[in-house]
Amino acid sequence: MFTFTPQAAQKLKQIIQERGGNLALSIAADPEVTGGAWRLTLVPRRPSTAVVSGVPVEADAEALRLLDGTIIDWVMTPDGPGLGIYDQNLVDNDPRRRGRF
Repeated sequence: MFTFTPQAAQKLKQIIQERGGNLALSIAADPEVTGGAWRLTLVPRRPSTAVVSGVPVEADAEALRLLDGTIIDWVMTPDGPGLGIYDQNLVDNDPRRRGRF
């Protein structure tokens, strides 16, 4: 299982509301890329959409497997704000991939 930090959950819920409210965060992973390549997008919310930390989420089984034990945070980078995915099992907690909205 993965979680969102309170800051990330709040920001995502705010973005979803600003864009009409009937959306979910889609998380897709490419396991062929070293360290994982993540694609984070907003998609229309379906009745079967899961909710994690109050955020509606769409993710396939492979993405959920790769996300196990991670924390998604709202971060500031030189490129601007976005989401950082951190593996809490890594000692140095380096981000695997940052998605931007």
